[in-house]
Amino acid sequence: MLRFVILSLTLVALINSSDIPKTAATPPSRYQNYKTFVKTACNSTTYPTMCYNSLSSYSSTIKADPIKLCTTSLNVNLKYAKNATSVISNLLKKAKSTSSPEVPVLKDCMEEMKDTVDELKQAMAELKNLTGGGISKEEHLQNVKTCVSAALTDDTTCTDEFEEEEVNEETKKKKVEKAVSELSNTTSNTLALITNYLRF
Repeated sequence: MLRFVILSLTLVALINSSDIPKTAATPPSRYQNYKTFVKTACNSTTYPTMCYNSLSSYSSTIKADPIKLCTTSLNVNLKYAKNATSVISNLLKKAKSTSSPEVPVLKDCMEEMKDTVDELKQAMAELKNLTGGGISKEEHLQNVKTCVSAALTDDTTCTDEFEEEEVNEETKKKKVEKAVSELSNTTSNTLALITNYLRF
């Protein structure tokens, strides 16, 4: 009995010894590898820091899958598009209530943002249907690129109009430019990821 107690105490001491590696507090190496994949991918974009900050939290979902990488980027992109649309919509309502001369340019920008949302949704649909629709993967991929490129053009058109028209500085700088600039940068990153990581 005494020998059993001594052996038990020895085993407990060994388990608690600092010489035994403790892995519970350390993330599994595969999760670190997933983040490395995302970081490497984002380094191929125009705005790598923004790319990594927006995608790194999804690394365990993305794993090292290029299609999941691009699908996730499109999802994040769509959130930015909806946010920009909301910002411009609120400004347009306010401008209409005061008969502001900014109404026409805000209307135009609103249309561009709606087009962006539609194009990003279309890109997502094409990416989810790479093996269907009676066309090749290459044609689907080209459609994805076309949609995202069109979305980027719409983003730029909106900000260009604000540069050309007489608008309140606060409206232009603090509201519209911030929201649309973030959207434009995200769209640029998404296009870069699709171009660099989706090849069949």
